[in-house]
Amino acid sequence: MLVDSKKKELDIEPIIILAAAETKEDLSPDQVWAAILKELNMKNVTLFREGNTLFIVHHVEPRKGFFRALNVDVARNYLENSYLFIQAAQKYGYDVLYSQFDNPTVLNIFKAISRNPPFPDMGYEVQKDGDSYFVTLRLGQPYRDWE
Repeated sequence: MLVDSKKKELDIEPIIILAAAETKEDLSPDQVWAAILKELNMKNVTLFREGNTLFIVHHVEPRKGFFRALNVDVARNYLENSYLFIQAAQKYGYDVLYSQFDNPTVLNIFKAISRNPPFPDMGYEVQKDGDSYFVTLRLGQPYRDWE
């Protein structure tokens, strides 16, 4: 179930539960909630939120992170949320972000952002391994106040 964040912004728990249902996890809602809470309390993990999308980032090494999105927002907002997340992540100190996912439609987010990147020299690379996609997102020049 998708919820338009322009009309109703959900609390974090319903986002996690609904996102887990969308990904067809073989866990109960309580198990998913417990697993995500455990993940969010791990060392070197940061939660970013835009609309009804959560972005969980694991710090891999200086200026690099591995992220995944838990989305229950409508498509146009998911794109906007992703765009805002990338900007926030660069301001937070990331130069490179990695992500892995199985849904090929998620590639459309990266394609759309690359047509109008928020930062100079920004780009991405995709590798496919079986049913999984691995994306390396280079955020371009290190953050400075672009305004």
